[in-house]
Amino acid sequence: MENLIKKHIRFNDIWLMIYFLIHVIYIVLCIFFPVPKENEKSVLDVVMRTSAAVLIGYFLSKNFVSNKSPITADEGKRIRIRVQSDVIGAIGLFCLCVFGIVRFISSIVMPYYIMSQLRDFYLASTAFLMGTAR
Repeated sequence: MENLIKKHIRFNDIWLMIYFLIHVIYIVLCIFFPVPKENEKSVLDVVMRTSAAVLIGYFLSKNFVSNKSPITADEGKRIRIRVQSDVIGAIGLFCLCVFGIVRFISSIVMPYYIMSQLRDFYLASTAFLMGTAR
């Protein structure tokens, strides 16, 4: 199984699948714990639903789980790309975790400009992982 995953699923796609799993959990929790539309935390719900739709589009595209092209780059370059992708993936994962904590713990209030910055970091991470997955 592990060999099959290594052969057909790129590490960027694994990060994106983790993101999507968090989105699904977040959306399901929002069904049971809604916030009023006038609450500033409702902005997070919009970001999460929109980015989940972007991820669905990517998973439906031909770029997801296609055969990996043979590595023509030298080993050092491949390692640098992997480390870069892992750092970017971790940044996006951190942002998603902060969104979930802020959204579902009522005592935590975060200013809009910080949520906006984290949103931008998360979306940039997602775009990077999608763009370099080829």
